[in-house]
Amino acid sequence: MSRMARVKSCTGLYHVMLRGADRRIIFSDDEDNRRFLEILQRVKQESLIKLFAYCLMGNHVHLLLREGEEPLGMTFKRIGVSYVYYYNWKYQLHGHLFQDRYRSEQVEDDAYFLEVLRYICQNPVKAGLCAKPFEYPWLGCSGITECDALLDGFGNLTDLKGDALLRFVSERCDMDHLEDNGTKRLTDREATERLRMACGCSNTQDIGGWAAEKRDTALRKALGTGVSIRQLSRLTGISKAIIERITKI
Repeated sequence: MSRMARVKSCTGLYHVMLRGADRRIIFSDDEDNRRFLEILQRVKQESLIKLFAYCLMGNHVHLLLREGEEPLGMTFKRIGVSYVYYYNWKYQLHGHLFQDRYRSEQVEDDAYFLEVLRYICQNPVKAGLCAKPFEYPWLGCSGITECDALLDGFGNLTDLKGDALLRFVSERCDMDHLEDNGTKRLTDREATERLRMACGCSNTQDIGGWAAEKRDTALRKALGTGVSIRQLSRLTGISKAIIERITKI
């Protein structure tokens, strides 16, 4: 079956996600993150894309950009070829690293641009990797991240600047944009760390002793980080029936 042609954005703006094949890790350490950003900067200069935000998330990347002088597919082919060559050389591997096709969505108006921007900034928070977006070292956002040569200004797309922009992107984002809904199971250690970050507790068993409203709020936050109901029940001692009930409220 032939692939469906991508819908072109009237504005040239896109939210793009590049993901590891079979959801495998594509950034194993800080060196990998730095090399990807170096490649992105070089390709950006070659293709003349404008980059407004990025977030490197272990097994995938989110980018908010404006298409440059060449088709977006060519730009991501350049990025993929360069990074795969580096990664396979470093780890003595062969074959594909990235999923065959990058995923993208058109950004057709200023309001949606801001929603996508906030979603990208909230990605590491939702994953339980940090409490606030800019505590995460591999996140960049124009107008907020200082001295980032990768990023271009977007003042013509929004009146939000400085503290007002920071407050906006720091607010909770309930929308899903190219959501990376993988089925890879978290280890108990990973799940416990996400629970502690999301719920603000030192011991996950404490959650079961909280007042019902506080407990249910914490459980909803925990589920939003990718911890499964079964795992959440086991780590907190709270019955699956209670956890399943709050997902339906």
